[in-house]
Amino acid sequence: MDDRETGDPRVMFAAALTRLRRRLPDVSDETLARRASAVVLPSGRRVAVNARRLGEWANGQSVPRTFEAVMVVVQAVERTAGGGSAEQPTMAHWQQLWRAARDYRSSPATGQSSQPQAQIVIGRPPSDAAALRRRDGLADSIDAAMRDASVRQILLTGAGGVGKSQLASAAFHRAKQRAEILLWVPAADRLSVLGSYARAWRALSGARVTGSEEEAPLPGNARGGDDETQADLFLNWLRSTATPWLVVLDDIDDPGELAGLWPAGDAGRTVLVTRRRDATLLRPGVRMIPVGVFTADEAIAYLADRLLLDLGPAAGQRGFQAHRREDLAALAAMLGHFPLALSQAAAFLIDTGMDLPAYLSLLADRRESVAGLLPPTSPADEHGGTVTGTLQLALEQAELLAPPGSVRAMLELISMFAPDGIPDAVLLGSAARDWLGGGPVPERGALLALRALHRLSLVTHHGPAGSAVVDVHSLVQRAIRDDVPPERRERLATAAADALEEVWSAPDCDPETETVLYRSAEVLLARAEGHLWRAGGLHPLLRRFGQHLTAVGRPAAARDMAQGLADQARQRLGDGHRDVLMLRAQAAQAEGDLGGIAAALRSLGRIRREAEGSLGRTDPDTLFVRLQEARFRMESGLIDAALADFVTLAAEARGALAAGDPVVTDADDHVALCRGLSGDARGARDGYAAIARELERELGPRHPRTLTNLTNLSRWIGETGDVRLAVTTHQQAVDGLAAVLGRLHPETLIARHNLAYWHGIADEPGQAVEQLATAAGDAELALGAEHPTTLTCQVNLAFWRGVAGDTAAALRSLAELRPTLDRVLGADHPRTLRARQQQAELLYRRGDHSVAADRLTALLTDMVRIQGANHPRTREAEELLARWSREQVAVDSRQEINATQKAPAAPDAES
Repeated sequence: MDDRETGDPRVMFAAALTRLRRRLPDVSDETLARRASAVVLPSGRRVAVNARRLGEWANGQSVPRTFEAVMVVVQAVERTAGGGSAEQPTMAHWQQLWRAARDYRSSPATGQSSQPQAQIVIGRPPSDAAALRRRDGLADSIDAAMRDASVRQILLTGAGGVGKSQLASAAFHRAKQRAEILLWVPAADRLSVLGSYARAWRALSGARVTGSEEEAPLPGNARGGDDETQADLFLNWLRSTATPWLVVLDDIDDPGELAGLWPAGDAGRTVLVTRRRDATLLRPGVRMIPVGVFTADEAIAYLADRLLLDLGPAAGQRGFQAHRREDLAALAAMLGHFPLALSQAAAFLIDTGMDLPAYLSLLADRRESVAGLLPPTSPADEHGGTVTGTLQLALEQAELLAPPGSVRAMLELISMFAPDGIPDAVLLGSAARDWLGGGPVPERGALLALRALHRLSLVTHHGPAGSAVVDVHSLVQRAIRDDVPPERRERLATAAADALEEVWSAPDCDPETETVLYRSAEVLLARAEGHLWRAGGLHPLLRRFGQHLTAVGRPAAARDMAQGLADQARQRLGDGHRDVLMLRAQAAQAEGDLGGIAAALRSLGRIRREAEGSLGRTDPDTLFVRLQEARFRMESGLIDAALADFVTLAAEARGALAAGDPVVTDADDHVALCRGLSGDARGARDGYAAIARELERELGPRHPRTLTNLTNLSRWIGETGDVRLAVTTHQQAVDGLAAVLGRLHPETLIARHNLAYWHGIADEPGQAVEQLATAAGDAELALGAEHPTTLTCQVNLAFWRGVAGDTAAALRSLAELRPTLDRVLGADHPRTLRARQQQAELLYRRGDHSVAADRLTALLTDMVRIQGANHPRTREAEELLARWSREQVAVDSRQEINATQKAPAAPDAES
């Protein structure tokens, strides 16, 4: 290796490749390229090599983009020459040579001046915005893509106004450390791109940039003719040069307009900045980096910096006082951390001198429009548009991609729901399609409208892989609702409710989907402005609120929601309307679930009599009220009376309702339960087994209702004495629910709790403690620290920990939980009463028999008052207290006998 090879790694690599090439002097470049392309690498891949590139590598004009190209050339030469040469580098050495050549950017090639050539920067990136945020995560992603040899283009995509151009500008300036040619192109239309490329070609003409003597011809004086010709010359030069370059195409409006104008070449990178997400942009070699809104911390920091102004003494002011962090956080949250909106809001506050609390009040007023709150008279810093203007521009472009009118109508519909997690089935169903065109629209037309919004980054449509849901920014929703004419708002609200109801009422709607639908229904209720109330009654969707909240274990929220809707319904529909009766029944049901069993029973009795009088005994709504009344009669301890009610109800419901109706299934379920509670454990087990067979036949073995019934069957298997089978059956239910609904679903968590309980009954308290500890943690994560299911897990975890031997810690835990139970559930709630009984039991286990008996006696008095003397839990506590009394009598008797036996004999009487 001669001296001149040691200075430039590219020359060293080219020299090594030339020596390798000399081993096959009679083989042409074309033949060697074909043989190299046929080599199969250990990965199973082949790498295409062409003769022109092979010549450029050997002459030092360029360096292979990947090391795999070097590997196939070396292997092709060695196979053709009959093996390796002792003088040739090893493959590891080849990799070192290649990497050094690829990473070398600045030294001139052989024969050139040792002075570095001037860097050429063309175009004008936007200036830094005031209070600019670096956004480290996104900046690091861009820099990593720049370094990745497999990436040729970096696609920054996101809604207008999220800061894509600012990120690209920062990356453009950082790239000056690596690239020698940098071009910033305003890419809104084809003419602008052609003009920028032509300008770049003219700037390059006559210039010398770092490269080898044999590098592809530099522009020299061949300036070409018009812009299109010069643009072609520039693109061709990018393809062949070894000079590092960067091109940024900013604000691409229509990718189709740029056909034939995409920069390409091994030596450079292209950054594409656009709100578009079209297939044209998504292809191999492109790294897509989605740009979203600020994080909460970034948004607060931006506002704090932007609003902290020092106007100086000449202005006669000391500057703005620092705003309270909670006000800044509130403003950031109300604007959804949207950078453009935050910039406009800050400009509006500075321009008007309005204080932040007053502006927050305006934002909270739904009568205020987005255009009025973020006006064009207070423009954003370094952005040419406003929030509403940017939105309208994107919407106009999206409308060109789908049937006329469908895109705006689709976005109007989306604006009525929660901003995230909208199932696309809601937006593509028949109810939604009726809204899109004023009549039936094909599903394909609805999908085109939705995807058009996605392509313009107005919404994000996740799918088809994973959950098919739609996300949208809340500010976009508000701006779109502002533009809905008053005469269309009632129809829009009804269409949104119809779309939710259509999916919710489907037989295959699973609990997870119901939770997502409830979130959107709750948002819709607030946005519908009373339009869901009709002359003939309320929209069916409104009945689902209380039912859903009850089903997920939120009785307090269910009561408040049902009572609030019932109060409104009375004013609009009158006391005797069926919707009013149903809402009152839901509120009474929730009150009973909270522990007010006697009050719930009284209320349901009144409602049932009214319903029977106005609707009839077997009307579906009447049957629901009768079911709830019988349930709370059972809860009050009147088991035999409740059993008779359920048997009659089940028979009449079968005659009035469709097979598999939830009222029929629930009635059968409670018939079996009452049999068990009345002492017929075998009858309960047989009843639940029959229900299981019917559910498996109607719904299948993996349906959530089938699996939930399996947990009920498991209980009565255990109550009949087969504890091990009960544990096994509970485990099957838990495994099935976890697979179908997930480990953190409320039904799964309840089943996991019950499984742990039966492990304890099976004399496995350690297993019970372990499983309850996990379930309690998961319940807190999924439902919250004060959810009834979480509290139940925590209470029973403490109890079984005490049974397992750590009584002191268990009693401390129960004492700490008691105030939370009283506050969240109420002192009279069954769970609170049960915790008091468990505390007494642990005291008794510890040997504090007198204290335990006093606690249980006081509890029994409360149970009789709240639940009644015949309630199963009341009878259980009464029997436990009686057993303790018998045990204490036995202990006292033994002690008396022992004392008598140990006493000295009495002296004989004197004669």
